[in-house]
Amino acid sequence: MKKTLLFVVLISIVSLSFTILKDNKKDEKKFIGSWTGSEKDNQREGLTKHWIQNRYKDGTFILMFTTIENCEVEHMVERGKWSIKDGLFYEYHNDGKTDIYSYEIIDDNHIKFKAKQMGIEQNNEEYEFIDTKLEYENE
Repeated sequence: MKKTLLFVVLISIVSLSFTILKDNKKDEKKFIGSWTGSEKDNQREGLTKHWIQNRYKDGTFILMFTTIENCEVEHMVERGKWSIKDGLFYEYHNDGKTDIYSYEIIDDNHIKFKAKQMGIEQNNEEYEFIDTKLEYENE
């Protein structure tokens, strides 16, 4: 009886693990592509950010920012790796910093992110934004 119960529990755990992995892979496909977004006064008062992020199926990304603060414009490029694990989105930046977000897939063209842990200091503990998928005529 104990062996049967143990076997049922083990099968349930393995089955649940495969379901979670399958859901992660399904979600990962939805993140691939070119995405754009912007925000103002969300991460830091007086800061406006615009970005385009390309997420590739090999798990790498390139993120191009334009920031405006105190009438000064800056352009930055960040690279790294991304992944989905346990329902969270991870950005591992090449500078050693990691950002972790919860996410909500609104539809095929919109994903809402909420910061859980950021690699940079910010004033807003409730930092969130929406990425919008860029569509190209040849797709």
